[in-house]
Amino acid sequence: MDTAAEFDRARVLAGIGRTAEAVTLLEGVLEAEPTHLGALVLRASLHGEDREWQEALALNERAARLWPRSAAALNALARCFHALGRDAEGVEVARAALAVLDEGDNGAQAAAVYLTLVWCLRELRRYKEAIAAAEEGLARMPDAVLAQWASQVEDELVAAERERC
Repeated sequence: MDTAAEFDRARVLAGIGRTAEAVTLLEGVLEAEPTHLGALVLRASLHGEDREWQEALALNERAARLWPRSAAALNALARCFHALGRDAEGVEVARAALAVLDEGDNGAQAAAVYLTLVWCLRELRRYKEAIAAAEEGLARMPDAVLAQWASQVEDELVAAERERC
């Protein structure tokens, strides 16, 4: 089996909404290569789309354990924690992902990692930290989605400060 080709095909199928076919391919890839990072993360993501959070968490934890220097694996775990409402853990893992962004091809994950960090900090109502993280991410790599979230968090900070007065 050409696991790289099968994974690429699964990724395309998942992208066009043919999830059942993608899952079948991903299961085959993971059977042949249990440590395949992309397959672990994508399969976890599909579990998340189906609200199968425990399965998603288990695969994301496995990916992060197997690939501790992978921003993609760490960010997937942080996002899973966020989805589960475990944002403090999400912040910790997202910061670990930030720490490896300059290694290998991890830089491609910069916007996604900063976005995850912003989401987790926002949920914890740590607005100033979220804004600082967004600004740091935007300085590193301009991203429209991150900029939009930075603006939203700034609005929420203003509203929270009005509530305190």
